[in-house]
Amino acid sequence: MLLLIPALAWADPADAIVGDWLVASGDAVIRIARNGDSYDGHIVWQLHDTYGPEDGPELDGKPVVDRHNSDPAQRSRTLDGLRLLWDLHYDPENQEWNGGRVYDADNGHTFSCQMWIIDADHLKLRGYFGISLIGGTSIWSRTRKIPP
Repeated sequence: MLLLIPALAWADPADAIVGDWLVASGDAVIRIARNGDSYDGHIVWQLHDTYGPEDGPELDGKPVVDRHNSDPAQRSRTLDGLRLLWDLHYDPENQEWNGGRVYDADNGHTFSCQMWIIDADHLKLRGYFGISLIGGTSIWSRTRKIPP
């Protein structure tokens, strides 16, 4: 146990967001990883990775795709593995990650974003247009086991 204390003291606080996070709606897990001096996040699990009968007979059973993307060429890409967060940088003075972008596959929009750690198991993500007052906030929960 004593051997762990020095390792924890040297842990980079910027890496506190690294790991798997269940989004507020509970229908996806995003894996955040360090990418050089910034952080990115990709979808590693979705509650519904294929369309169901409620989505129409032409979609039933097909993989969920990025159908709301503003770029028609991107609308056929699957959401599995899709990068939703990028270019987040840690600001040690304010203990936040900012300067990043977040993509909302539900509507095809990309927003500026910033993040804060609430506690070891929760983070707050704020996505916004232009200034942070114009946007929305979401709480994500750390998950140590990706659902089946």
